[in-house]
Amino acid sequence: MKKMILRWALIMICLSSFAFAEEKSAVGIVPKLSAEEMKDAPILGGGVYPQTGVPCTNFTYYAQYVDNKGREPAYVRIWHNGGWHDMAFLEGNPKSGATYIYNYVPTSGKGNFYYYEASNGAGKARASIIDSPDNGPVLFSERLDNNEIILLDREGKKIWEFQTGKEGIEGVAISKDGGHIAAVTGFHIYLFSKDNNKPLWNFCVNCEPSSAMSGNMEGIAISQGGSHIAATMQGKLYFFESGSNKPLWTVEIESGSIGVDMSDDADVIAVGVANAGKKGDKIFLFDKDGNNLGEYKASHPGYEQTGNFYQPDVTPDGKYVAVSTGCPDRRAYLFSGTGNLIFRSEQLTYDSPVHKSAISDDGSLIVYSADHIQGKEIVFLFDNKGKKLWSFSSSEDGTARAVSISGDSNYIAAGTSAGHIYLFSKNSNDPKWEYTATAFFSQFGDIKLNQDGSLLAAGGTTKKIYLFSRDNNKPLWEYEANTWVTKIDFNGDYIVAGTGPREYFFEGNSVPPDEITCREIIQPEPLMRYLGKNLGIIDSGPGELNVNSSCGNNLCENPLESHDNCPQDCCPPTGCEDDDALRGDEAGTGERDMGGSFCARFDGDREACYAHPNGCNWIQMEEICDDPDVKEIAEKEDLPEGTAKPEEKTIFGRIIGWFKGLFG
Repeated sequence: MKKMILRWALIMICLSSFAFAEEKSAVGIVPKLSAEEMKDAPILGGGVYPQTGVPCTNFTYYAQYVDNKGREPAYVRIWHNGGWHDMAFLEGNPKSGATYIYNYVPTSGKGNFYYYEASNGAGKARASIIDSPDNGPVLFSERLDNNEIILLDREGKKIWEFQTGKEGIEGVAISKDGGHIAAVTGFHIYLFSKDNNKPLWNFCVNCEPSSAMSGNMEGIAISQGGSHIAATMQGKLYFFESGSNKPLWTVEIESGSIGVDMSDDADVIAVGVANAGKKGDKIFLFDKDGNNLGEYKASHPGYEQTGNFYQPDVTPDGKYVAVSTGCPDRRAYLFSGTGNLIFRSEQLTYDSPVHKSAISDDGSLIVYSADHIQGKEIVFLFDNKGKKLWSFSSSEDGTARAVSISGDSNYIAAGTSAGHIYLFSKNSNDPKWEYTATAFFSQFGDIKLNQDGSLLAAGGTTKKIYLFSRDNNKPLWEYEANTWVTKIDFNGDYIVAGTGPREYFFEGNSVPPDEITCREIIQPEPLMRYLGKNLGIIDSGPGELNVNSSCGNNLCENPLESHDNCPQDCCPPTGCEDDDALRGDEAGTGERDMGGSFCARFDGDREACYAHPNGCNWIQMEEICDDPDVKEIAEKEDLPEGTAKPEEKTIFGRIIGWFKGLFG
């Protein structure tokens, strides 16, 4: 189990490196380590567990230190809220990975910023920082376990609602004819008729959500008449006809999706994806047959993360695709529907993402919204030649998380994280009107103008759906939802909304900043117990951790399984057949004896590759089986029929799959 713990930490480092838009640290951009300082440096990664919670919770910041030469660290430390702290060793070793932790109990809703630094005595490495420190944990005031999809008519009358519980809504879409509604959570894709809240169908991969809030980012789009649906789920794009939940085709998109859009006829489908180590950070374009029309990744030498591509917006005819990027790129883009780059703006912000884009139906004007510094530009209007026509800033706002342009291009709206909605004419950056929500932690996560800009739908942390007229900043009506409204679509006659935390991750804390006295400290369940339970491999009952064994699955799941009660999965005490030869120990001297860990079949340990080349389910990953001899053995492995993804049959593979789903 120890080896598995170390390995999943490395995978988590790799797969969770995309950045959300975030509350700003007062420290701003941190000077980078020089090339000389980073020579012969260790590998470092980390995060915070849990990622979200309430004050008076014992949060664990963890760093994973790896040195290819096995050198002990000179130090592993965390910069946290302005000061350096040494981290405590938890377990492991420098060669395969050592985990260090720092515990912290917040006593207010103030933001928490951090990054890690370590040295092996020769070089230094950092983690959880691109230009400025990471933000976490996120402290929420809502339980967010009562999410829902809501359909309203333009008069504010509820047509129906559909409960999704702890599954936050990641995207909603309504066909222009109003006949079909599509929605995606972190675990399910749904298609509804306008007339009934019973799904016409649903689609899932890992169908049972975890006990924790999902970190999955997904997107969804529907064609004009509702005949076709494009949606992402855990690193893949799925394309459906409305009559069936069986995908017409599926393609890999390298990472978690931050948004999906498509043309009215579904001939152009655009997907913006997050970072996944050296993969992701791209915009993908596909046609309705699944052919790749083009893909683009920003170039930033020296950065592994080159910039997430956010929610794209496709013109109805598919001629143009607008999109924007996160750190370190921070630009506005326009592509043709055939994948050609039309323009790439200058960097629009100091250290934060350009978060959203919206394009007029004819493609003549594009508006972008940004996370920035208070008082700096947060809304930008461009023409389709790349000329910036105007920008907007406000002394009260530093972030616009929502933006929309009317189909006829005449009106623009933006919603901010300070609780403001602004309506503009295309001819001026002076707002026609402004609406302000005054409750604590009022933010607007999504807004949508209708075709001629006469109506504007909006939703936010006020737990309300609003409809405004362009003539007045007083809402025509307000509808009370269960919790935070994070996604909106509006076809002029019907509004579909989804609730959840998505647009509010790392965007200010919803808990007041006042200091409180903790009557008790909330202790999260142990990390591995939490992880295992959500993977379905560990039963978190009283006492020792228990593995839910399944004899015959090619895993020797100690302690419940042994050679005595499950010989098909477990080796005898003397070792499995041909073990000595495979270990390079033909003489039986035991010099390479690595103990009973062989019989786990594959637990993420490099040595297990040597131990059972014909008994393991191989994971073709350089980080694990990086020895050329091991790779040669792996290539000769005769996998059982139907084992398309052998890693899914191992505990470690299931961990990898879970983190890919969680972080993209």
